[in-house]
Amino acid sequence: MGNKKWIPWTYNDYEIAGVGVAKTMMKTLTPKDRVMTIVLPPPFISGSSPFKLLENTGKMGTPIEVLAFSPEYIQDGFGLLMKRTPTVIVGTPSLAVRMAEEVAINTPKILKARAEMEKSMKLKIAAFATKLKKIYPKNIFKEMKFGYFGGESLDPFRKVIEDKWGLEAFDVYAFTEGFSGGYECSEHNGMHFPCHNAIIEIIPDDELEKEQNDPNYHPDAILATEVEKGLTGELVLTDFKEALPMIRYRVRDAVKVIATEECACGEDSIRLKIVGRTDGVINLGIIRLSAIIFDQLLRKEFTNGKVRLWEVFVSREKYKPKITLTIEPEFTKNEEEFRKELFESLHGFDLFQRGYDNGLFVFDEIKIVSELKHEVYGQGKSRLVRYHHNFFDEVKM
Repeated sequence: MGNKKWIPWTYNDYEIAGVGVAKTMMKTLTPKDRVMTIVLPPPFISGSSPFKLLENTGKMGTPIEVLAFSPEYIQDGFGLLMKRTPTVIVGTPSLAVRMAEEVAINTPKILKARAEMEKSMKLKIAAFATKLKKIYPKNIFKEMKFGYFGGESLDPFRKVIEDKWGLEAFDVYAFTEGFSGGYECSEHNGMHFPCHNAIIEIIPDDELEKEQNDPNYHPDAILATEVEKGLTGELVLTDFKEALPMIRYRVRDAVKVIATEECACGEDSIRLKIVGRTDGVINLGIIRLSAIIFDQLLRKEFTNGKVRLWEVFVSREKYKPKITLTIEPEFTKNEEEFRKELFESLHGFDLFQRGYDNGLFVFDEIKIVSELKHEVYGQGKSRLVRYHHNFFDEVKM
C-alpha cells in the first residue's frame, strides 16, 4: 500500500540468509579479496548485507574484508578506497555507473589539489593527463575482478559497467521480505534459482490477463519444476522463515524462463530473467517510489491549483532514469507556482529527496495539460506509470 515494510527476522533466519549469500559469493572469491558494497543504510534490510557477508564468510573459515558505503557517503570514503583497493563491488547497476561518472568528474580536481598541496610534479603531470583522457574506476582500482548487482535489471548497464570498471558483472536477485534468491553464474545465461530455502512458482501471463479483466479471479500458478522454457509471468515464492513465513507470496516481479535443463556450470536449477514489474511501483533503480504515495503527495491542498489526473512517464537521460510528470488540473490560479508546489510536495518525501539530491534520477518537467488520456487496461483500470519503449535497452554514459 505504499508504506515501508517492517520485516521481522530471527537469528536463524538471518544466519540462513547470510550463509546463502556467502556460499554464492565464495564460488568466485578468496580471502584475499576486498568487497566494496554500496547499499542503502539501516533500517533498510540491504544495509545489513555487508555485515552478513563478513560474518558468514568468517564462519566458513575464509573471512573476506568488506568496505561498506551508502550512496550519500561514497565521496567521503574515497580516501579509504584508495588505501584498501577493492577487488569486488556489490550494489545497484545504476549506482555503479553513477559512481564511475563521479570518478571521471572528480579525479582531476583531487589530483590537482593534491599536486598543489604536496608540490608534486608527478601529480601535476597526472592531473594534466586527465584533461586528455577521462579517468574511470578501472584506471584507479586496477585489481577489480567481479561485480554483483541487484535491485534492478543488470542488462541495460552491463556493457558500460564492465567497460568503465574493468570487471566481470553478475546479476543477482533478492527481495526484502525473504531469503529466496537467484544468481547468475559464469555462463551469463539467466539467474539460477536453486530453491534451497523456497518453493518457486510462476503465474503465466494469460492467467494475469484473466485477473486484470476480472478482479475476483484467482490466477493459477505453475511450479518451477514444471515450467517450460520461454514462459513469462509473475514470480511467486514460498519460504519458511521462523519470524515471518511467506506463503505463496506475489513478489510483483515479472520473469521469463530462460532454461530448465542443467547448466554448463554444473548447477541443475531453473534459470530466470527479471523483465519488469506487475504493479504500480515507479522503478528508478535503487530508488523505488509507490504510485500510491505519489498519488497522496499530488493530492494535497495546494494554493495555486488542484490535481484531477496525473501520469508518470519514465525514460532515460543517458543512463539515468528520467521522470516526466503530466497533470490534468481541476483548476489552476498560477501554473508556474502550482508546478513549484507540486515539486516541493514530491521533494518532501524522503526517498524522492534522496534520489533527486544525489543525482540518481532526473526529474524532467511537470506538464500541465487540459486533458489527460490514460492508457486503460483490465476492467477500466488506468495505467499511471508508463516506461519508454527502449527503457530496458543498453545504456551509455
